[in-house]
Amino acid sequence: MERIATYTVNAQITSTQLNDLQDVTVGLISGANNNVLSAAGCDGCEWQSTADLAPSTQVKVDATRDWRDRVLTVLYYAPSGSNTEPGGVNDTDYDYDITSLRKGYAGRGGLDAGSADPTNGNPPVVTSTPPGSWALKVDVDVYLYASTVDGSLWLYNDTAGTIKIPILSITATAPTGLRP
Repeated sequence: MERIATYTVNAQITSTQLNDLQDVTVGLISGANNNVLSAAGCDGCEWQSTADLAPSTQVKVDATRDWRDRVLTVLYYAPSGSNTEPGGVNDTDYDYDITSLRKGYAGRGGLDAGSADPTNGNPPVVTSTPPGSWALKVDVDVYLYASTVDGSLWLYNDTAGTIKIPILSITATAPTGLRP
């Protein structure tokens, strides 16, 4: 994002400046009536892996915020070519159709079949059996989930093959307060 204004220590900020900032800022509000998602605001994340994702392995996507208890909208793609990421030698090919568009709830985070945090070889499962486990299936046997420990966001490859530098575009509501 480009800086709109630069301020110095003890600079006065006028209401006009604050209103100008609001005019150019993108925001998300919750619908006012009959809405279970009553928290205002959103977070977003653009991510492309720096390496291929081997079978039965996971990679941390983001640890800058707590992704639990949010509704996520996820665009997923795994390019077939190489070096197509911005700045790569083939970045002119960074133009693709989305493989998967998913919307889901991160709940209290993902657990494996033994109700432990997922690890390589132990993928997240989806179950309502207490304590519960939430994971979005962003593609066939590819899961996005929040850590139950710190809320960081992880991508897990439970396929039989390597995924070439996966790409995610994520938009998330603010925490809903429904599963704190």
